[in-house]
Amino acid sequence: MAFALTVGISWDLVPYLAFLLLTAALIVTDLEAFRITDRLNVPGTVIVAVLLAVSAAVSGEWTGLVRGLTGAAAYFAGTSLLFIVVRGRGFGAGDVKLSAQLGLFTAYLGWSVLGWAVFATAMIGGVVAFVLVLGGSAGRKTELPYGPPMILGAWTAIALVGVGAIPVPS
Repeated sequence: MAFALTVGISWDLVPYLAFLLLTAALIVTDLEAFRITDRLNVPGTVIVAVLLAVSAAVSGEWTGLVRGLTGAAAYFAGTSLLFIVVRGRGFGAGDVKLSAQLGLFTAYLGWSVLGWAVFATAMIGGVVAFVLVLGGSAGRKTELPYGPPMILGAWTAIALVGVGAIPVPS
């Protein structure tokens, strides 16, 4: 509901609903298989990106679309660098590919939204890992899926815009 407050009743609601469905499916697959499958992520990203581009064209929101595409490239570049640094341990190629759509949909709303999404991702992932280690369900070498915290971090930032907790310049 909060994301509906974020984008309002506008053309943007269609791609954000599609993005919600896609990311929900990606959370399920990552939790079940510990991987973000390309056959869902890659075509899904293309579809939701095209929907967002059509929405931007209809509403004339070209600035948001350019910012979103730049945010997608920036988030993808950052996660690619992280993937290289950790040599694929604890952070998979699926997470890197996922970052492009998360960057697109958060930066479309504003740079601060992307920044808060990355911050929320780190906090959510850290808290989940801490709780699992504290509870004895995980250890230092336990692999945990990172896609769900990335997705929840993005949606947290998007929802925070809707309730006014993250100001976005108009």
